[in-house]
Amino acid sequence: MSEFAIDFPTLGDLGDAWIKRHCRVPDGFTRGKPFEMADWQFWCHANRYRVRKDAVFVPPERVGPDEPPVLNQAFFYRMTLVVAPQKTGKGPFSASQVAFEACGPSVFAGWAVGGEVYLCADYGCECGWGDDPDDGYVYQAGEPMGMRHPSPLIQITANSEDQAANIYRPLTAMIRLGPLKRMMAVREGFIRILGLSEQDDFDRIDVVTASARSRLGNPISDAEQDEAGLYTKQNKMVDTADTQARGAAGMGGRTHLTTNVWNPTENSYAQQIYEAHEDDVFVFYRDPNTLRGDDGKLLRYENAAERRRIHEYAYEGSWWVNLDSIEALAKSLMKRDPAQAERFFGNRLVSGSGKWVDVEDWDGKARKDEAGNTGTFIVQPRTAVALGMDLSNNNDWTGIRLETEDKYQFTPRYDVGGDLRPTVWNPANFGGFIPRGEVRSAVDYLSTEFRIVRAYIDPAGSAMGAVDESVLDDDSWRTELAEWAAKYGPKVFIPWSCARITPMHASLEQFRSAIRNPDSSFSHDADVDTRNHVANAVMVAKTGGRYVIGKPHGADHQKIDQAMSSDLAHEATMDALRDGDFAAPSEMLIYM
Repeated sequence: MSEFAIDFPTLGDLGDAWIKRHCRVPDGFTRGKPFEMADWQFWCHANRYRVRKDAVFVPPERVGPDEPPVLNQAFFYRMTLVVAPQKTGKGPFSASQVAFEACGPSVFAGWAVGGEVYLCADYGCECGWGDDPDDGYVYQAGEPMGMRHPSPLIQITANSEDQAANIYRPLTAMIRLGPLKRMMAVREGFIRILGLSEQDDFDRIDVVTASARSRLGNPISDAEQDEAGLYTKQNKMVDTADTQARGAAGMGGRTHLTTNVWNPTENSYAQQIYEAHEDDVFVFYRDPNTLRGDDGKLLRYENAAERRRIHEYAYEGSWWVNLDSIEALAKSLMKRDPAQAERFFGNRLVSGSGKWVDVEDWDGKARKDEAGNTGTFIVQPRTAVALGMDLSNNNDWTGIRLETEDKYQFTPRYDVGGDLRPTVWNPANFGGFIPRGEVRSAVDYLSTEFRIVRAYIDPAGSAMGAVDESVLDDDSWRTELAEWAAKYGPKVFIPWSCARITPMHASLEQFRSAIRNPDSSFSHDADVDTRNHVANAVMVAKTGGRYVIGKPHGADHQKIDQAMSSDLAHEATMDALRDGDFAAPSEMLIYM
């Protein structure tokens, strides 16, 4: 399938062949037969073991202070996240990966000249694979080669023992049903990895749960974190996962997450990893919001025919799943908890009630090139723009959005010694506080780079969220706003308090109309942080049929600050257009 085109070096092909040879199907009519990964599982496996093109192998005999071993640094990704609905086979897949990490050629061992044969006997396996080259794995020229880990320490992690059994149970079955029983031994409460050491505390696979954390903090070579969508700060599993990540990094290891779609209000570990969008984290997630009906709208889970299409997409490749059974389970659960049914079986991140804007409407306004692709449009220097900025001191974010005369909105970047940084500041990345010096630098840079015709800034960004005049200047940003007004003009940099319910309601309604109206000229840059904040925003009722936007109840982590900055930028744009502030036409946008 083109969805799974592999055009990068990987140990995936070797791993696929090794797993077929050594792992067995744990249950069902095919129990005991060679375990073969489905196409989506192999895609995740191939990316998990994707090798950096510049990886350099250090032979074991040369390893020392001057030449440390290359373990996790040989791989492109330090972490993987697999998000899939129930019954897709995440548990047996993870079990096969544990077996490969424990006994298989999961460590990068250099680049093949071509014609080399992987020999199981070289690593203590008596299965005979590779003794006959016609029955072994022959490397292609330029293909990465693999070797067994010299001291594997692996942790299977879940919130409870029952959840850990999703991986542990199929793993023990794989061991007992095939040649793995000569390489691993199931003991009371752990699995010994044989052939490397006689010590029980060495070379083992343990289970870590919220109530069984005795081995937490040990250096590990691998952690399989199951149902990471249930790891929260409240159950201390976020700390557990972070501790494992540190333990893995110290031993040249990595961590790997599998989960159903999470409840967005819980700020789970999986959600945090997913929303971070880090380049060195591989994510597999079939988002049903990419599907559309004949009317061009999102498929509705409450509609049986459209629900079937969602299930077909989410379960594609998992040939063992009976979609009629999934339909029956989903239909039953929908009567009690429709949101949970849509998450568990529809694989959809479900928005709660009271949403200000449907995310599909927001996505529909992303500017596209002639080929229909979203991307980065460069707004030329000195283009006339309006600015919106929602300020904070700590806890909430601070961000800047700009909008051009033709209503194209984007998150700009500012130059710091040649490093172009986005104008979005998460206090968690700056010691718990917004870096005011960075914000000032960004405003100065943008005022030079563009021609700001109007800037609306909410001045009430205090640490406590206060909006009255008693807020100290150095806490509420009023000092900075006064400085910007003096420097760039009081008719340009204008305080715009979001605490005023009537004008705030009118501004939000104007902006929402532009977003929801397919014929409006408003468009945006598909910025990920802004999208998340718009998706988080809910309507908070006020008197007189009015509303403002806020975070979902009890979900302080679901930030909305960039949604506020976007609204202020659009309000400033519309007012500037009304007053004729865009004196010169906007420069042309260039698609890169």
